[in-house]
Amino acid sequence: MYRWVDHTSELELRIEASSPEDAFAEAMAALSELLDGSIRGTAERHEISVSAPDRATLLAEWLNELVYLADTSGFVADRIEHIALGETVMDATVAGLRGEPRPLVKAVTYHRLELTETDDAWRARVIFDV
Repeated sequence: MYRWVDHTSELELRIEASSPEDAFAEAMAALSELLDGSIRGTAERHEISVSAPDRATLLAEWLNELVYLADTSGFVADRIEHIALGETVMDATVAGLRGEPRPLVKAVTYHRLELTETDDAWRARVIFDV
């Protein structure tokens, strides 16, 4: 489950998921919706590998890579076919469409970034500069 929280020239994304992998999938789904969940175009797959010092930063790097693909090639991921998530590295295969997504997101910030495990869920917060 994800929801958007308004900020001045920023959008805050809050995620609640049953696993860290599900948190990454929810983050991708939210970004896909933001960029234009109804995009039509050519089907594609991409391999994505990111590394970072911790899982919260991995989440930001994951989203920054997805924003980069949208900006540079018009690709919007809407499905994870494979994900291997460690503490400091992540490898994934994503599927989606190449088209003309909205150029809304400038970057994923590290401001108030979090990915934490609670007794019953994983919670994440990511802020997008728009």
